[in-house]
Amino acid sequence: MTLRDSTRWAGVAVCLALVAAAPARAGDVIVVGGGERAQRIDSAFVPDGSAGDLGREPAARGGIAAAAATTRRSPRARARSAKTSKRATRARKATSRALTLAYKRKAISRASYLEYRRRVMRARTVQGRLRGARKAELGNAIALVDGIALQRKLTASRLPALILILRRNTQYWPRQPFPSDRDHIMFRGSRLIFEYYAGEGLQLQPLVNFKQANAMHGACVKDTGVPCDRAGLAKLLGELIRTASTRGGFKTWEYYFEFGGGRPPWISGMAQATAIQTFARASQLLANPRYLEQARAAFGAFRKRPPVGVRTTGPFGGVHYLQYSFAPGLYIINAFLQSLIGLYDYSEITGDRATRRLFDDAEPEARKELPANDTGDWSTYSYRGAESTREYHELLREFSASMCSRLHRDRTARQPYCDAARNFLAYTTDPAELEFLGPDFVTKGVPANVRFSVSKLSAVQVTITRNGAVALDKLGTYRRGTWSLTWKPGAAGTYRIRVAAKELRTGRSLRSSVTGVAESSLP
Repeated sequence: MTLRDSTRWAGVAVCLALVAAAPARAGDVIVVGGGERAQRIDSAFVPDGSAGDLGREPAARGGIAAAAATTRRSPRARARSAKTSKRATRARKATSRALTLAYKRKAISRASYLEYRRRVMRARTVQGRLRGARKAELGNAIALVDGIALQRKLTASRLPALILILRRNTQYWPRQPFPSDRDHIMFRGSRLIFEYYAGEGLQLQPLVNFKQANAMHGACVKDTGVPCDRAGLAKLLGELIRTASTRGGFKTWEYYFEFGGGRPPWISGMAQATAIQTFARASQLLANPRYLEQARAAFGAFRKRPPVGVRTTGPFGGVHYLQYSFAPGLYIINAFLQSLIGLYDYSEITGDRATRRLFDDAEPEARKELPANDTGDWSTYSYRGAESTREYHELLREFSASMCSRLHRDRTARQPYCDAARNFLAYTTDPAELEFLGPDFVTKGVPANVRFSVSKLSAVQVTITRNGAVALDKLGTYRRGTWSLTWKPGAAGTYRIRVAAKELRTGRSLRSSVTGVAESSLP
């Protein structure tokens, strides 16, 4: 017998209809500066959890990771050796040379050159006065800038973002509250969000900031219950424009810290597409066509191959857009779908054919990859990778539903996304489906295999009784599939077999059960 919920699909349809209008999950942020005490506040515009997270840090392995490992030390070791190591001295000189070279080439003004030098010197002076973990964190932020200079990558276009990162770390570490890993921090007078990465200091996080901008846009065009702040959105976008850099001939928002073996600077396809989407939306809301110029200048990331861009060949032979430019073999499905959604939205808003071609290049690959990330009772985070956490499973469901709704004019293309959205929702709302597979007949004293199937990861209890007496009672954890356990009937007669499951996927311990009968005969 199989247990099924006959009302399941009606609920799915309602959820699919609502998902596109759902606002981003709100998070908290530490607000500092302006002569006031630091405050941790809830913000409707700060994305929480997986909504703005960079994802699971890839395992460091070979290539870039090995090179990074040779230069990466513990925070305390880095800080202790800052004044004495020859490498640190070379790094300081490299930063100074990069600033001088940018000025001599007239890539930056004299005022900017003097300001940048002052910020660098101030950071080194403040770091020298600190002790312990605070000294280490500011030292790490300085070392990241110096490390980029040693790679000869401290270019003029990267200076505004990197000097701002240095400035904010210099402001923060002397007296502000020590944050937890992945805490968000804002400075009064600015809309930019920084994120604390233990051992890396405070870092600009492009995806979080563009997600914030999208949430601000949503408050102006949807009934989210949050006041519209057009001026705040314009301010945030202006700050993001000033922190953009040039890479491989295109505009981008780089990450300037080590992550999963990737040495900075690197980029994220998900963040890049979200930026393109954000500028397109803001161009309409704020009636500012110059935002479209920012978006168009960023398309190159989806044309260039890694490590410069994010365009690569996916596991099914089509075009795949990477989450991390430094990890060409890591196919993260939720990031891939968000990249496509961003490109699609820009093409729909503007009618731009070039962007639509970028979408069309990769969408067939996503259509094949998505089912390959469905385990039958849950999702995987990446192709042939580990299972998604509950947060990332829900994020993938949302993106699948978004693709389903966006491709409403193409029934063939949209079907895999609609199916995946329904499946992923069912995995989080339905109890396990159980089926008793026998045996129907057994023999006294002869071992028999009690067989059953379970549709999702569950704690399963098998109880066998005869005339009210318990003959067998076993409990175990079983993944999706068909299973069996051995039982030796002790007598002839009718045995009742009950298989009960408490699913372990949803966090709600949904229960289901099924019963069967086995007739036992004498040998």
